[in-house]
Amino acid sequence: MAAPRKPFQAPSPDATAFLERAIEQYGKATYNFAFRLTRNEADARDLAQEAFLRVYRAWRSFQPGTSFLSWIYRIVTNLHRDELRRRKGRYWEEIPEDNAPQEFAGHRPLAVAPIDEYVERQLSEPMSKALAALAPEQRRIVMLADVEECSYQEIAGIVGCSIGTVRSRLHRARGQLRRLVERNLASS
Repeated sequence: MAAPRKPFQAPSPDATAFLERAIEQYGKATYNFAFRLTRNEADARDLAQEAFLRVYRAWRSFQPGTSFLSWIYRIVTNLHRDELRRRKGRYWEEIPEDNAPQEFAGHRPLAVAPIDEYVERQLSEPMSKALAALAPEQRRIVMLADVEECSYQEIAGIVGCSIGTVRSRLHRARGQLRRLVERNLASS
C-alpha cells in the first residue's frame, strides 16, 4: 500500500527568497561546474537545475557561515555521480557535426558563453583534450582544486572523502593529466 500523498503546499516566501538569492549569486558558477563535469550543455543545464531544486527542498539544512558554493558543488557532484551510475553500460553515439549548436544573430547563446570564454581564456587545446580524457572522478578533483581553487578541506567535503584521499587522488589525477598533455603535444 502506497503512503498517502502530502497535500500541495505553497512555497514559503523565505524558501523562495533563499532560492532566488542562490541562483542570482551562484547560478553561473554552478552551471559552469556542471558543464565541466558533463562536457555537454544540455546535461549541464539539467544538472544545475536539479541541484537548485534540491537546494530549494533542503534550504533549511544549509548552515549559515559555511560555504554555499561547497554545498551546491557537493550536490552537483553527487547528482553527476548518480547519473553516471545510471548510464553505465549504455551505448553513447556522437551527434553528427551538422547538428552542432548554431550562432544566433552573431552572438552565442548565454548558456554557452561562460564556459566557452573560460576555455578560450584558460585552457590550451592539449590541456582541454587531456581534461576531457580524464576519468570523471579525476576531472572533478582537478577542476575543484585547480580551476575552482577549493581548499583540500572543501574538496573533501564536496566529494565525501578524507583530506588525505583528496591529496592522493589529486596527485594521481595531475600525473595522468600531465601524461595526457604530453601525449597530445607529441601528436600535434
